Amino acid sequence: MKIHGICLLKNEADIIEYSLRENARWCDFIYVYDNASTDDTMERVKALAQRDPRIIPFGTCTKPFADSLRADVYNHFKAQAAPGDWWCRLDADEIYVGDVREVLLRVPRACHVVWSIYMQYYPTEKDLARMEPFEGQPAYDVTEENLPRHYLADYAEPKFFRHRPGLQWDTGSWPHHLGLNAPEMLLHKHIQYRSPTQIELRLKTRREAAAHGWSGFPNSAELSWREKVQSSAGLHTEDSDGRFYVEKTRLPNHLEPGWQRLVKRFMHGTGIWP
Repeated sequence: MKIHGICLLKNEADIIEYSLRENARWCDFIYVYDNASTDDTMERVKALAQRDPRIIPFGTCTKPFADSLRADVYNHFKAQAAPGDWWCRLDADEIYVGDVREVLLRVPRACHVVWSIYMQYYPTEKDLARMEPFEGQPAYDVTEENLPRHYLADYAEPKFFRHRPGLQWDTGSWPHHLGLNAPEMLLHKHIQYRSPTQIELRLKTRREAAAHGWSGFPNSAELSWREKVQSSAGLHTEDSDGRFYVEKTRLPNHLEPGWQRLVKRFMHGTGIWP
């Protein structure tokens, strides 16, 4: 079993090296596709790729952001995948927790899609003393020591799909007839807010994407990084024991209705759908 990661990114220079190193622990190939970064994201990716063959720079695209850009990567590399392999929609600000490979090996043969729970990390009043001296300064590189520690695990979405030779991906966020959702979900850290300059660049980048018609960034209207600071009282704190708390009642129901699961089992099982 091989795992192929599709990393579509823009302006993630401060975290990309940390992210690629962490996710290369379980991912066999990470294909990095740049969406016209204005920082040195891709220079860092290329330098790291020279030392680690699992990291593969795919190139730079100047088209407006859309989830369907990931199809460019999939269609270019899909001939290198085999039945039993997995594809991951791997964002640069995501770090997976636990043994990803072991979870994928446990997925029932009839299932094709694995969701992951987002642990959304936020800066809090406890981070201000650390962050305020860097206001107006270049974004500092992410390290284990300066990562935010407060999170809320209250969201999940599809992240992995099982490779099948017949899958077609020409438009949209995912290939057609992606498959049946697996019951077990993964868990990953979503480290989207890291330093004052990075936060404001992130917000600006997403507002620009919205101006070009993309509607998938609803939380980017703020202008100042301080508007993203949350109260620690409403969040969990990451402890050294490796345990994380999930707001299970707030997660979406990721399993399809019973009738839909039966239809998918039949259509995929008989080969009508890949």
